[in-house]
Amino acid sequence: MDQFSSNPSVTLEKAVDTSEAPTPTNSADIDRVYELDRCIEWIKTNQYKNVCLQFPDYLLPDSSEIAFRLQKRLGQVVYIMGDSAYESCCVDYITARHVNADAIIHFGPRCLSSWTNLIPCLCIYDKNPIDADSFKNLFKKKFYDDDEKIDLILDTPYIHLKDMVADLFSDNINVTVSNIDANCFNVQNTLLYIGKNDRKFLNFRLKHKNITTLYYYDPQESDPLIKNYEENNAILKRRRYLVEKIKESETFAIVIATVVIENYMKAIDRIKNLLKLNGKKYYIISVGRPTVAKLANFPEMDVYVLICCSMSDIFESRDFYKPFVTPFDIEIALNPKSIDSNFTYDLNADYLQQEIDENIEHKPDVSLITGNLRYKDIEDKSDSSSKEVALRSDGTIAVSDKSGAGFLATRTFKGLEQKLGQTEVKLATDGKKGIPQQYENELY
Repeated sequence: MDQFSSNPSVTLEKAVDTSEAPTPTNSADIDRVYELDRCIEWIKTNQYKNVCLQFPDYLLPDSSEIAFRLQKRLGQVVYIMGDSAYESCCVDYITARHVNADAIIHFGPRCLSSWTNLIPCLCIYDKNPIDADSFKNLFKKKFYDDDEKIDLILDTPYIHLKDMVADLFSDNINVTVSNIDANCFNVQNTLLYIGKNDRKFLNFRLKHKNITTLYYYDPQESDPLIKNYEENNAILKRRRYLVEKIKESETFAIVIATVVIENYMKAIDRIKNLLKLNGKKYYIISVGRPTVAKLANFPEMDVYVLICCSMSDIFESRDFYKPFVTPFDIEIALNPKSIDSNFTYDLNADYLQQEIDENIEHKPDVSLITGNLRYKDIEDKSDSSSKEVALRSDGTIAVSDKSGAGFLATRTFKGLEQKLGQTEVKLATDGKKGIPQQYENELY
């Protein structure tokens, strides 16, 4: 039954990520770090009454103190959202709806995804320090050519230091400083990203394919250096395998793991259209944040298509029973016009604007996974009433139904059966007595 619930060993053997340990901020610095004056001015100016505060896990130790200070100065109740419905880097509209919130203040890091504007949101970023002298010395050693045009891009935890960084290079007209969320840099220049080499940086590189030279500098490292960015080829190899897996598969689950990202419904409609044109069956599943236990209840699926934030690391997880693919993988596998597109996790990428070939010509080809000849007759598959007839080993004839209901009919466990009218009605009687170690009617 472990496929329907979490195995106890998962909890016992779980490795806790302590890279961002929950540590409370000094009480004297809370107003500055969390920009409470700016929060209060924003709430009062717009006359918001039901305000929700959203924190990532590592900032929760400060959440109650921030809420108390805001309530005292505003004279109204504010709500702390304890658990995000999906990714913590995205604003949580679902939880905020539970209190009819008319505003959300999002604390901590945010992704590069474009959000919908269902509820007004104010973003307050982390505030990490930079050793200015050390950074400038490293910069001069790395970029000794004063004529080289360099764009410094600040990740969200360092945006508050933009003026300080700009002053460091005020004597160099070839150095410009911009924020990562501004997108006002020139990809033809040398780019120096100030932040972690993490999933966000990967998404940034995938989003801007035309970047010529890219470096990064992480001030939080024990010995920070300006390093050249090297693309992880393993990710692209994995994507090529999944493209072949999509072509092999018949039944897909479109897993909705966001309602925040702009154009997520457009991406879903496009995936549905491509699956139909290629004779694939699909189901739409919304289970909140995907987990192994939740999705194990749908074993008839061959592939999960995840509609989520680009910061989700679930794509690379090997714990799930079936592989996860991105909307982009579906595009490459099933839309012949997207062969030249560049891989991205972003739901708002340019490929969503491309035309879909309604008259897809399905030619026989060889599977790169099984090595077998692969051919699909779409006209026969499109008839919902059609069934395949198979001859069993004992000589009997069986109808093969590859739908979800047909898969359920062949499962040995189908849930509890009521058997109405088949079970004799009896009065309640005493059951076994004793402790689970030994009941009274057991001799040993």
